[in-house]
Amino acid sequence: MNQIVFTIIFLAFLTAGFLAWYFSHKSREKERMLLIEKGQEVPEQKNGWSFSFRFPWLKVGILITAIAVGLIIGITINEMTDFREFPPIMMLLFGGIGMIIAHYVGKKDNG
Repeated sequence: MNQIVFTIIFLAFLTAGFLAWYFSHKSREKERMLLIEKGQEVPEQKNGWSFSFRFPWLKVGILITAIAVGLIIGITINEMTDFREFPPIMMLLFGGIGMIIAHYVGKKDNG
């Protein structure tokens, strides 16, 4: 049962990553075509990337920590009761809270 859950989660992350890349690529291409149609100069891109890549380690750390806290609380509640759905529910709840916190922490850095 656990392998199925982890496989589904892995495939969901893989799908989300691919879709993010695909729509980003598609929007850049659409913007480039609009510039060409208007007769404006299209900026040259180095290696297909038009931005400097900085990995958000703080945001990822906050998210992973929040998911781990949710898992620990879910397992603890699961041991006290017989409700088996608590670990995944708590992982999602605390993961969402972690994403919200990471969003606001990242906003302070960029703004």
